[in-house]
Amino acid sequence: MRRTFIKRIVCLVIGAIMLLSCSAFAACGGSSGGSISFWVYGGNEETAMYKAMAEKFNETYGKEHGIEVKISIKPPSGYSTAVEVSTTSASSCPDVFIVVDDTFRTWIGKNVIADMDSYINAVTDIDISDIYPTSINRLRYTAGTKKITSSGNLYGLPLSSRPLALYYNETIYKAAGIIIISVDEENMEAFNRGDFADNNGHTLNWYKEQYPKLNNLDGDIPAKGFFRSENPYNGLSAWTLPSNDEVLIFNNRIAMNWDELEDISMLFTPSYNTNTGNYFKDKKGNATLKRGFFTEWWFSYCWAVGGDCLQDLNGQGAWDYALLDATDNYMVMKDGFVGHYTGTVYKAGETVAFLDKFNVPAGQTMVADNQGSYTYNGNKVGVATNIAAALSDGTLAKLPSTREAFNRYLRLGSSKDTTIEGKGGLDISPKPLELLSKKAENFFYSGNIAMLLDYSSYISIMSEQAENMGFEYDVAPLPVYKEYNDPDNPYDDSVRIAGKPAGQSSTFSMVSCPKSTKKDKAAVFMKWMASKAGQSVAAEKGFFPNQAYLVDSINFTGYAPKNVKVFAEGLSYQAPGDWMYLPDYGWINIWAVPLNTYVRNGQDLNGNVSTRGYEEWKSTAIADANRYLKDNY
Repeated sequence: MRRTFIKRIVCLVIGAIMLLSCSAFAACGGSSGGSISFWVYGGNEETAMYKAMAEKFNETYGKEHGIEVKISIKPPSGYSTAVEVSTTSASSCPDVFIVVDDTFRTWIGKNVIADMDSYINAVTDIDISDIYPTSINRLRYTAGTKKITSSGNLYGLPLSSRPLALYYNETIYKAAGIIIISVDEENMEAFNRGDFADNNGHTLNWYKEQYPKLNNLDGDIPAKGFFRSENPYNGLSAWTLPSNDEVLIFNNRIAMNWDELEDISMLFTPSYNTNTGNYFKDKKGNATLKRGFFTEWWFSYCWAVGGDCLQDLNGQGAWDYALLDATDNYMVMKDGFVGHYTGTVYKAGETVAFLDKFNVPAGQTMVADNQGSYTYNGNKVGVATNIAAALSDGTLAKLPSTREAFNRYLRLGSSKDTTIEGKGGLDISPKPLELLSKKAENFFYSGNIAMLLDYSSYISIMSEQAENMGFEYDVAPLPVYKEYNDPDNPYDDSVRIAGKPAGQSSTFSMVSCPKSTKKDKAAVFMKWMASKAGQSVAAEKGFFPNQAYLVDSINFTGYAPKNVKVFAEGLSYQAPGDWMYLPDYGWINIWAVPLNTYVRNGQDLNGNVSTRGYEEWKSTAIADANRYLKDNY
């Protein structure tokens, strides 16, 4: 009897210790009572933000409804492995954890993520209708088709939406003699009349008082992202250094076109302009500028003209690597164009889908020829018969091919002696190897580059570094494809043809483990965190919220950018990257690894310095990628 009693006491003590352990470390998913576990990872600022959000939930909604969240901060290096191991058991899996875009489909395939649609829909007292579809729809998945579509079931909710914008160093701009205005396109006429103050609070007359050379303009300031009054670069002729009398104006409310981006980037690149040493210096007095601009991503180029790196040759999963598609793309100029293959009725401002470009019967499958074009029944395919008529009556307008757009992107960082399909590189962006010792963000706030295309998640650290390094910065829209009717006239801003606004955004999302026994409570927490209540806490911590109307409540540490609404505008159109197209991204590694490792660093595929690395890569990239797609999907 006594032994039995002692054993019971020991068991009770051990059980109590186990419960205390789970409570202290919040790592025992499926915890007892009304508590749920929440696993996070990230930098100090990010994890502090997650913790503040969870604490606010516990103090408010959670307290009212008997739900307590216990947060567990995991090391970034082992996070994915820890999640995958934990989700094999109901006793250890986290009730809520974070997934990034490029892991989302992989984890669904591994049964790491639960379908939360019914649980999320059951929570009716928390409103998330103000989240942009581009953020939430990437979490809708249809198990039957294995596709992400807007009609699929919700597998999670966005915790942190991270759109892209163009960061620019205002201090460098001003040192180079650039006048910075902030006028939306629809307000340019009123601004030029002198009776409208821009977003900086200044009228044209104020600018003329500050910059007398504005009084010598031969016309109104055009609605352009970057304006040069005498010798703008057109992408074809040689670049020229601005004269002392030339007026340079940057408008952070209008997207630059590709020519304007290259023009202003050359101004900040020492090999084009020896004056860059005077534009920015570090605390030791050393000149810092090395290049004008950097972006890691081609999406804003290729997506803008309607292209992509992956296309379906029949709509049924006949995948084709299409980043080097050499066929023209088309912009819809008038409502009502009907796609030849898909039957889609297009609206003005949309680009024609890949399958609707060709004269292939609906339901039939083209064959990629591994050169960037296609055949059907052994013959090279032509343009769909209704395309020509639509071009002639103005319903459609021609855009560059996806290959042209991609090549334009590659030329940014290629050396001047490198040849990319007959055109030399521009060398206005650093090569990936130059960034090995520094992240791109460090390159920006160290003054090594004047412009950086990057995520909203960096606004907090950028603001701190701007304060520390003694410079001002702001953000502007992503560059777009745009042609003016008279490109030789610097004052002409009448647009002949423009691509669509395009760019990639990244989302950190909340999901749950299939074996969690508390998905109902997990759904409540997810929905609160994604709502205005939760996102307001993120904004207070200096992070960009899911809801555009909360942008003004962002609390910046250090210098605060003025045009931060650009990020909110980006949420309306920016999409997930190609890493979400298929269940994994092995198909991307086939072509992207040699491209980013060798070609973009001015090397051949053996790692030797070469001016023809692109040609070598191109000769195998399509065939290799298509072979991998055929064998694995």
